[in-house]
Amino acid sequence: MPKRIKKLILPFAVAGKDRFKPFTKEMEMAAIFYLAERDRKKGEGRVLKKPEENLAFIAETCYPIWLIPWRGRTLIFDGLEFTNPSISYDVLPDVKAFDNDVQAISKSREAYVAALSQNASYFQNFAGKEGKTIEGLITNPNFTKDLIDYLQDAESIRKGATTKAILSPLLDKSEVSASLDKLSELRDTVEEEIKTLSRTMKLISKETREQVKALRAEMKETLKEFDQRIKKIKPKVMAKIKKIQESRDEEITRISKKYDRQLRTLHQNKVRTERTLERLSTDIERIETDIKVARDNKDEAGEFQLTQQLDEIKKKLPVLDKEIKEIDKEIADVEDAKKIKVSRARTKPDDRVEEAMKALRDIEAAKEARTRLEQQELADLEEQIDEMIKAKEAALNEIDSIGTEERRRKNALVYLSVYFVCYETEVGERYVVYPPSYVGSMGIKTKLKGVFGAGKMKSFLQSRSPAIATLIDRLVDLIQENPVFEKEITEAGTKANILRTKESQLAIKKGSTELKDEGWISENEAQTLNSELA
Repeated sequence: MPKRIKKLILPFAVAGKDRFKPFTKEMEMAAIFYLAERDRKKGEGRVLKKPEENLAFIAETCYPIWLIPWRGRTLIFDGLEFTNPSISYDVLPDVKAFDNDVQAISKSREAYVAALSQNASYFQNFAGKEGKTIEGLITNPNFTKDLIDYLQDAESIRKGATTKAILSPLLDKSEVSASLDKLSELRDTVEEEIKTLSRTMKLISKETREQVKALRAEMKETLKEFDQRIKKIKPKVMAKIKKIQESRDEEITRISKKYDRQLRTLHQNKVRTERTLERLSTDIERIETDIKVARDNKDEAGEFQLTQQLDEIKKKLPVLDKEIKEIDKEIADVEDAKKIKVSRARTKPDDRVEEAMKALRDIEAAKEARTRLEQQELADLEEQIDEMIKAKEAALNEIDSIGTEERRRKNALVYLSVYFVCYETEVGERYVVYPPSYVGSMGIKTKLKGVFGAGKMKSFLQSRSPAIATLIDRLVDLIQENPVFEKEITEAGTKANILRTKESQLAIKKGSTELKDEGWISENEAQTLNSELA
């Protein structure tokens, strides 16, 4: 890690997009003093009265953040080491052992094929997951984005030019360098695993091609044997099939003749019946004419005789119609029976033909089966390895996307300005942190709220980044966990206390007047603040 480190400081507050009025440091100090007084416990309680808190100090404090160039990007490290992410990665199965097995048995095709079959799912799953902790590395993309936006307001720190409490990094240069080494090692490991998997894929592809090449050479001889067997058996099979087909045709002819005889008889009966029906219809027309003539001649006896004859003929017509319908039904039944019998006759020999062809088809299928298994197992393994390579490439891209695309040539130590407040009582201390903020404007919405004091002050100082605020809030946890750090921040806070000097108190009073003039606090609240400083 280079010795020269650029040091930058970020302001606690900047004007928001909707603020066009001037904003002063005095207003910022007065606003923080107002909020600190608002949050101070005043010793309320009638039965169990809580002790009143005193403001020990309000100090603008600088939180250290490292900006480190790495592979064309900039990594962000938490100088107080709150963040210690564990980057998980998939563990490969024993690739070297697999490669050794493939090379050891590649001389024997039978052993090679057996090994492929046995290890068909070798690369289906990773062997497990492991994690590598990178101390201090901040991987939260929201924090990264907000910090990069924040850096536009950064200024260089000049020695002795700040009255703020600057916190020394707990994560020093050597530890940042060690974290970088860990991350680089992890990236190199993943990159090497991708190369290893690619080599394995090439190895099995190469060995399999050689095995297939040898197999094809043997297959030339084997195919000759297959062709000779096919040539020998095919005439017998075809003769048997011809005989089966002739037998089938004879049976179909016999069945057809049998049903055709029945159909001829039925059709003859139908024709006779239809002719009888036609003859009777002609007789009816003739008799009806004769009846008319007899009626015209007033031949009552002749008319009576003809009428009886007509009635007898008409009684026969329904019987003949019924007989024709019955014959039609019989014809349809016989035709259906003929179709079924012929179909059965055709289907039955097909089974025998299939049986006769079985030996021939078995030989032809054997020609293809010799290489299909090896090729399928090779495809399965290659697909599994390809999926692992994709997963590893995704992991590599994830590592390469840590940090920001902003390029830096030098390491930088950036200090986030926050306000650190310490309250004290007889029983101990309490700490509150105010994160970096935007300064709002007295817009219509704020005025319409009709709320004074803290309600408006929340609109005046608005946290600029939830991600940054979450990290800053952990300062309180660190103080409670680390007595050495508590001592350091207490000493620095006391020294940088904005309530300590007459000059800073006057600045706060000026700021409270400016807040009052803009309508953020009332006249009474401004007077109360000033009286607390007296």
